[in-house]
Amino acid sequence: MLATLDPMGMPLVSATLEGNGADDPLYFPTWQKMAQVIGHKKFVLIADCKAGSIATRAQIAANGGIYCVPVPMSGQHPQYLKQWVLDPPAETVSIRLPRQNEEEPAVGKGFEVELGKFWLNEETNKWVLWHERYLVVYSQSLAASTIRGQQQRIQRALSALDKLAAKPGEDRGELTQKVENILQRYRVNDFFSTTIIEEIIKETRHIGRGRPSKNSTTEEVTKICLQLHIQQVDTAIKLSETLAGWRLYVTNALTTRLTLPQTVMYYRDEWLLERGFHRFKRGSLPALPIYFQNEDRITGLMFVLNIALRVFTLMEFVVRLALEETQQSLAGFYDGNPKRKTNRPSTERILKAFCNLTLYFLPDSTIFITPLSTLQTQILSLMNMPESLYQVDSEYCKT
Repeated sequence: MLATLDPMGMPLVSATLEGNGADDPLYFPTWQKMAQVIGHKKFVLIADCKAGSIATRAQIAANGGIYCVPVPMSGQHPQYLKQWVLDPPAETVSIRLPRQNEEEPAVGKGFEVELGKFWLNEETNKWVLWHERYLVVYSQSLAASTIRGQQQRIQRALSALDKLAAKPGEDRGELTQKVENILQRYRVNDFFSTTIIEEIIKETRHIGRGRPSKNSTTEEVTKICLQLHIQQVDTAIKLSETLAGWRLYVTNALTTRLTLPQTVMYYRDEWLLERGFHRFKRGSLPALPIYFQNEDRITGLMFVLNIALRVFTLMEFVVRLALEETQQSLAGFYDGNPKRKTNRPSTERILKAFCNLTLYFLPDSTIFITPLSTLQTQILSLMNMPESLYQVDSEYCKT
């Protein structure tokens, strides 16, 4: 578990937890630890929808904290979203990011709805009352990808249903189960209406072997034929496309403290947290696979990796901030393209730039270090680190 500081991405609180536990109970204790580390409660907690439970929000609000989270689409929230999108109770405003040019289109739009909330704390048997702002936000790119994915699922489900309708079999229960499995697999239960019709066919069959004659004995056989009729529910599909791209966020921050565009901007920066997890999984600080079986050793490994992650984050932030303030770019980070410049180098590329240094111990007991390159000197200067770090004292090495 990581709690990081935006926009730096520095981990403030971390913990090694069991993988078979729920995340919901961890958010409020994490917020308490963050308040202790920061020294005050006037920061905004940005988290995923698992932090959007009413208990977590109520406890943070009751203790003077500020949060902004997407609400889980359960309970009354889907109905809220549907009602507000179809009949907006407030004026819709465009959402633009700070670095956008005026000629660029807005990244989205949205409006706010303020509601009072209450929650009973079962431990203290006291009610918690507070006000929240529901932020109804629309993203054009999210809508396009959602609709595209929905259309693909509908086509795949329709193809599977048509294939099933060609050979429906004779068992109604089995056919019904197959239809339900297809609708659930492609998550299109509301988009299709299926009907199974039974047709009873009576046939006269000759009894016995060989070629039948007019005097052959016959019997009447009853046969059940199933027909599967499929119909798309266009109204449900159109409603889903109308709601696509809309998300519901909730915050207890005042409008003067956190505006609607700021909410979108801060939530879009949540990838900073994911960078730490990526470095632990497949990046330069891999924790996986873990071969330890002792829990203390696993915790110790993650503790060391968390320290390294803080160093990585600090180096990257300091260099990028210095480049932004001086409006500079550095070249030499990319193999095969030495002239390519960047003003946002990663820590991995910064460290790789120092991989070609060599320390020589000469026969006459003198020591020589490869001279620093221009790129290495620039990096040290941006980090406010002296070049003397790469000067070795011969007398110290002799001892």
